[in-house]
Amino acid sequence: MKLLSAIENYVALKCTLGAVFSVDARILRSFGRAQGDVSLEAITSEGCRQFGRGQGFPTRFWERKHQSLRGFFRYLIAREYLARSPLREPPPRIERTFRPYIYSHDELRRLLAATSQERSRHTLLEPETLRTLILLLYGTGLRAGEALRLRSCDVNLEDRVLSVWNTKFFKSRLVPIGASLAATLARYAQEHQLLRPPDGHLARFFATRTGMAVRLGQIEAGFVRLRERAGIRRPPTDRWQPRLHDLRATFAVHRLVAWYREGADLQIRLPLL
Repeated sequence: MKLLSAIENYVALKCTLGAVFSVDARILRSFGRAQGDVSLEAITSEGCRQFGRGQGFPTRFWERKHQSLRGFFRYLIAREYLARSPLREPPPRIERTFRPYIYSHDELRRLLAATSQERSRHTLLEPETLRTLILLLYGTGLRAGEALRLRSCDVNLEDRVLSVWNTKFFKSRLVPIGASLAATLARYAQEHQLLRPPDGHLARFFATRTGMAVRLGQIEAGFVRLRERAGIRRPPTDRWQPRLHDLRATFAVHRLVAWYREGADLQIRLPLL
């Protein structure tokens, strides 16, 4: 079997199994272009090394390329297309320098206060939409995409439970919410019910001022504006600024700290988190 055919067969198998394989597919097809449509036995360890290492300083993507090639060669060996893997060297060790930003309670209050200034004809996001989304992300630990994909039928305010469907790794889950957050969501739903189409229970829970679903890029751009107004930033020497996704890490840390101060057994509570 030739390399390019083997790559396409492997990609097709992964997609058939339901894997989100877009990045790995691009890596493997790039590997195929670099090696040419050679026979599988002609792939050398040096060719794999040159492709995997790239140029310049080591990056996290070097690791990702190594992982993609390792899975591909395991597939070939399992089907007896290859006797052994040409990927001999261990994966590159890349130092992890990124740390999520944990917002303080004061910073969270400043973010929420800054939403009242989010009034511009250039954005379709209402201030209350931004405020409610921030409260939801902090109060539940949801990913931003999960929150934006919520439909009205997924928000059970009577039982105070959110239904999150087919999220990362194709998993679904139920997320309980507190009484104050449920009241906030109920108030938002009531104020925006006129924007919902006839099949309102299937429509997205969060909407722009024109009734359209909120896009992830819109909420991320809005959050950057809020962060600047609130004066929240990392030191100048840091590479990354605080992100919307850091609300998820903040939710977890604040919950653990609260349990610790309550004297709770964290080993018992961790499965709940």
